[in-house]
This record gives sequence, structure tokens and C-alpha cells, in this order.
Amino acid sequence: MSRDDETTAFERWEVVELATPVPPPGLDPQVELARLREQVRAEAYAEGLAAGRAEAEQSCVRMKQLVESFGDTLDNLDFRLADMVLELALDIARQVVAGELAAHPERILEVVNLALKQMVESTREARLLLNPDDAALVRPHLEQVLDKARLRIVEDVRIVRGGCLIETPHGDIDATLPARWRQVVQVLGSSRDWLD
Repeated sequence: MSRDDETTAFERWEVVELATPVPPPGLDPQVELARLREQVRAEAYAEGLAAGRAEAEQSCVRMKQLVESFGDTLDNLDFRLADMVLELALDIARQVVAGELAAHPERILEVVNLALKQMVESTREARLLLNPDDAALVRPHLEQVLDKARLRIVEDVRIVRGGCLIETPHGDIDATLPARWRQVVQVLGSSRDWLD
């Protein structure tokens, strides 16, 4: 092996003098440097402005989607909240009705009178079905005015307290508490039963 083969890349490296650009004659290097700086700054500004606008457009699209999603969420929340308020109101109403009937069981008389008014005058052999506890309250009040040939009181444990059912050959008059409750909740757009 010769000495040339043993030389390293470092040893073979030659120092090359870097040439500095020489401005054309008549141009001031400071002016040319300022012009180049301004040109680079303007190009960088234009690139930054374009990138900023593109990012702003993307942000606007994302913001619009977020606002639409927020609106949909609020609409769904309104519906769910309205349903929850309706359910709560129905729970409270049921408890109030049950409490009122427990505190004032004589209210059954009003229900019976309204149901009897709906009965056809020519009806014979009708039956007034009442809860046994309500029948005990109603019987003394109706005994004096009751046409026993036309209507008789029947105790029925299936009838919820606070309501009655009149069975006639022409059809039934359902004034039971669950039936009256269904009428009220249907008006409110619910299908909730008395026992739900």
C-alpha cells in the first residue's frame, strides 16, 4: 500500500475559499441587501397571510359545524326537558289526586252524580260499580233519591277508589279514576296510565 492509499478523507480535503457575491458595479451593497430583505419579508408575509387565511377558513368551517351541532343538541335537550317536566307534572298530579281522595273521600259523590247525569233516562237495570269503601260513602246519600228499579249499587274491589263505572244495556259510562286520568294525559300528549 502506498502512502496515497493510506490518506484519509480529512487529509485529502482541500480548503476552498468561499466566494462572496460581488454586486454589480454601481450598486450599493447596503441598498441591495435592504432590497433583498424587503423582497424576502414580502414573500414571507404573503405566504403567512395565505396560510393564515386557509387556517381561518378551516376554523370558520369547524366553528359553523360546532354551532349547528350545539343548536341540534339544544333542540334535543328542549324536547327531553319538556318530556321530563310533563312526566314530573303527571307524577305530582297523580299524587295530589290520590292525596285529595284520601283526605276527602266524599268527592266520590261528585263523580257519581256526573256519571248518573250522563245516563239515558230510559235506561233500566243499570249497575253502579263502586269500590267497597266508596260504596259505603255513596249508599247513604243515594238511598233516598235512588230509583232501585233503575239503578243498583254493586261493590267491586277492581274499581279504584275515587271512580265508578255504570253498566247499562246501552253501553257503559266509565268514570273510573284510570279512565279519567287517561283522558287528561292524552290531552297532554302522553300515554301514561294511572298506575305507571
